[in-house]
Amino acid sequence: MKFYPYQVILFSLLFLIVGCTDEKLSLTKESNHYMVGEANLKLDDSTAIDFMRISYLEENQNEFLLHQNEYKKTIQIFNLESGRVENEIKYPSKEPLGVRVVQGITALNLDSIFIFMPLSIRGSLLINRQGELINRYMPSKEEDFEKSLINHISFGAMPTIYDKDKLRFIQLPLFEVTNPSNINEKYKFEIIYDLNTNEISEAPNSGFPEFYQNKIWPSQDISISRTIDKYGRIIYSWRFLDSLIVENNGLIEKKYAKSDFIKNDFLPFRQIPNREQDMEKIIETAKYYGIYYDKYRDLFYRTVQHPGIFEKGGIPKEMDGVRKFSVIVLDKDLNVINEIIFPGGIYNIYRAFVGKRGFYLPKNNVMNPTLKEDILSIDIFDFTSNENIN
Repeated sequence: MKFYPYQVILFSLLFLIVGCTDEKLSLTKESNHYMVGEANLKLDDSTAIDFMRISYLEENQNEFLLHQNEYKKTIQIFNLESGRVENEIKYPSKEPLGVRVVQGITALNLDSIFIFMPLSIRGSLLINRQGELINRYMPSKEEDFEKSLINHISFGAMPTIYDKDKLRFIQLPLFEVTNPSNINEKYKFEIIYDLNTNEISEAPNSGFPEFYQNKIWPSQDISISRTIDKYGRIIYSWRFLDSLIVENNGLIEKKYAKSDFIKNDFLPFRQIPNREQDMEKIIETAKYYGIYYDKYRDLFYRTVQHPGIFEKGGIPKEMDGVRKFSVIVLDKDLNVINEIIFPGGIYNIYRAFVGKRGFYLPKNNVMNPTLKEDILSIDIFDFTSNENIN
C-alpha cells in the first residue's frame, strides 16, 4: 500500500497497519457483494492454467468455455457448470493446410470455430466439433512482406469478433513506438476481413486519437480494446482516454466514462525511456484496460488498472499481479452506473469475459496464494444484483 505524508503525520504506525488490513477486507467484501457463483474447471497434467486463448459460448442452455491447448493441439470444451471437458477437438495443425501455432480462437457455435494464426489472416481455419475443416480463408497476398504482416491479438480484451459476415481483428504496431512521428492517425488498430468478398480493409475510426499523436507512450500501453453491442455500435476504449469512442452508422460520438480511481492526468515521456523507465511507468500508471458488452443485461463493463508499486529488480508480472483494479458498469447508453473495486493478487484481469451469469473473473493470477495447478477457479459477478443499482 502506498502512504501519503499527511497519513504518516496523523496516524501511528500501528493504526496504519490495521487500517491497511481493514481496507483490504472492505474491498473484498464490496466485490464479493456482487458475486453470484463460481466455476471450477478440472485440468489434467497436459493443460496449463494460463488459459490465454479462450472463447465463451452459450448453447442449448449450457455454458461452455473453449480453450486452445497448445501442447495437445486441441480445443478443449469445458462445461462451466460441471467443470469438466465435454469434448476435445483435434484441429488441423500440420502444414500446409493446418495451423501450426495458434494466435486465438472465436466460437460461433460448437460446429463453427475459427482458428487464427499469428501475424496473418491468411490461413485462418473454420472447423466443426469433429475437427473437420469447413473452410480455410485465403485473402489476397500482399507482394510487400512487411505490408502482409497483421499483428492481430485475438484474445483477452482484444478478441476477434464475428459481425455481419466479417471478422474484426485488433492489431498492434510492429513499428518503433518510441518514434513520436509514428504515432499518427494513419495507423489503424482494427482490421476487417469480409468473408464473402475475401477482402481486407481498415476500420477508419480506429486510429490514434489526437491526444496520443506525436508523443511517446509506455510500450505495452499502445493498444486499444473494443466491443460491439446488439445495436451495431462499435465502442473503442483507449488506455489513456477517459472517454469511450462510439461509432454508430459512421457517426462518431465520445462518451465520458472516467474512473473515480484515476486521479492524475495521463502524461507521455519527455524523451525515449530505457527499459526500466518504461516498465516503471507501465506499473505505476493507472489506466483503462478492457471494454466488454453484456448482451444478457444490455450493459457495458470497463476495467481499470489502479496504480501499482514499481520495485527495481522486481518481476514485472508479479508487480502487475498485486495491483488493485475496478470495473466501471455502464448502461446501454454508456452512462456510468457504478464502479466496483477488486483487490489485487487474486484475479486475472487479462482473462475476464462476459457470460450468461455476468462478469467472469478467473483466479489464475500468479500472485494468488490459493492458486492450484489442477483447478481453474472462476468467480462470477452480477453487477445488477445490488438493489441500489438502477
